[in-house]
Amino acid sequence: MDEPIELYASFDDGRLIIERKDHDPISIITHEELSEECFEVVEYGCVGHAVKALQALLNCHGQHLEVDGIFGELTQTALIIWQDQNKLPATGQADMLVWETLIRR
Repeated sequence: MDEPIELYASFDDGRLIIERKDHDPISIITHEELSEECFEVVEYGCVGHAVKALQALLNCHGQHLEVDGIFGELTQTALIIWQDQNKLPATGQADMLVWETLIRR
């Protein structure tokens, strides 16, 4: 089994930049691209790039998740905590409102 890549997210001039621990950018996504690719409902059991983006964004907002692309119990709990802190419905699902709020803040 491959060791998970540590990813971090940052924002620069309206772009979400997801990079490796060594700061080597692996993905630069504009707000428009993110809206096309990730404004889907991401929830418990989902796997993939949208989940990695969600985990990296939650880490930018104070959570401490392994960015492995698997939406499990820890990701769901971190999302619920973040939703509650940001006065959003604590559904444990990343819908359009969650994506927009994560990107904006």
